[in-house]
Formats: sequence, C-alpha cells, structure tokens
Amino acid sequence: MTHIITGRWKIFKKVFVTTLAVLAILTISTPTTAQGPNPINGSLPPNSKLPDTNDRLYQQKMNQVRRNQIQASSTLREVLYVGTMGQFREPEDSDYVNYCGPSSTQIALRARTADIPELNEIAECEQINPRWGVYMTSVTDCLNQYLDSDFYWTDIAESKDELASWLKTDIDQGFALVTGVFTTSMRGWNGYSVSHIITLYGYDYSYQVFSDKMVYYVDTASKLAGYSGPYFNIVTLDAIWSFVSWNNVQSW
Repeated sequence: MTHIITGRWKIFKKVFVTTLAVLAILTISTPTTAQGPNPINGSLPPNSKLPDTNDRLYQQKMNQVRRNQIQASSTLREVLYVGTMGQFREPEDSDYVNYCGPSSTQIALRARTADIPELNEIAECEQINPRWGVYMTSVTDCLNQYLDSDFYWTDIAESKDELASWLKTDIDQGFALVTGVFTTSMRGWNGYSVSHIITLYGYDYSYQVFSDKMVYYVDTASKLAGYSGPYFNIVTLDAIWSFVSWNNVQSW
C-alpha cells in the first residue's frame, strides 16, 4: 500500500512540476499586457458584414484595382512618405500598449496630410478599449472621417496576391494600407504572440534583389508592449502574408 501511495505521489509531483514549468514559459514568453482571446485587436466586430459587392461605391473601389493593374503595371516600386523615424511610436506607458490602431492610423494619415490628430483623439474616434485595442472597422471609419473621403473599406484579402494587388492600388494613389497581423514570427517580437495592427506604406515588386515581392511597413509598438524591433521595416510578401493570415482584416 505504501508503495502505491508513494508511486501516486511521484506522479502527482511530476505533473505539478511540469505544470509550473509550462506556466513559467508562458509568463516569460508573453507580455503582461497581452490581450485576451476575445475580442481581437484589428479584427471585425461581432455580427459585422463585409462590403456588399453590389454596392456602387465598393464597385468603384474594385474598379480602381482593375484599372491599376492595367495603367500602372509598369510601376514596380513605390514608397510613400509617412513621417520621420519613430514619429508615431506608441508612448512607453502601460496605458498605451494596445494603441497600435490609433498610431497606425496616424501613419496612414501622414501619407496624405501633415495635419495629424493627437493619438488620444484618434483613440477616442476609434472607440478604443485599452485592454485589447480597436476593431478594424473603426480604423476605416476614422480614416475616412479625417480625410473627408470614402476611399477606405474594411475587407479581408483572400490570398497574398490579392493583398499585393490591394496594396499596389492604394500606394499608387497615395494611400497607405492598414492591416491586422499576429506577431509570433514577426521581427522584434521575440516570439510574443499578440494580435496587432501595422501600416503598409510601400512595395517593391521589381524582383531585382530578392526573389519575392517586398513590402514596407511601420510597426509603432513600444518596448513596453514587448517589441524591440525597428520602426521602419521591409520584408517579403510571403512574410507579410504569414503575419496577416492569422489576423486577416484590412483597411484599404
């Protein structure tokens, strides 16, 4: 009987120690400010609908894609000016670790104008919840509001080629593209896995140096949020798609 109890205790002890080890790894590899699983920063709100393909204004947007593929097919590289190094980085303050939506909105606005609202004003416009962030539909609405336009739509790219097409169409017309991503394999996130928002501000589809199309993006996250990478980034289209596909919603 004593041997049975001793054996059970060893099993329990082993399970207990293993559980503690797993919890320790999760604690080390996840920022204390990481959001919960629902809602998701950069996603669609519950019961939201994607654009109606029969909507006249949306058809105009899609026609821009088709015209761009014909008229600007010879343009293989375009990069927008979106401000100076670190200009719209999130403050090193625990109250702002989920402000990637408003700060990415500032980046997109800078591609169009030098008159950029304060971060807190945009956060209010986007109805931010500091515990997890904003919905992409709010980013779209506020971009159109500040630019007094109906250019931006919230949609989901069905493939990396469609994302590349949307990006080229927007950039060629002087508009940045805002997208949701998941940070697990992104440079500078050190394996932290959080839902995030970044702004794509340029492309290089020339194939002159790399074998894949290249995409330029800004990551506005602070060190406090778990990010130690660069502000301006350029990666392959394959890499961008791998980031996007886990949190795939665009304001484009």
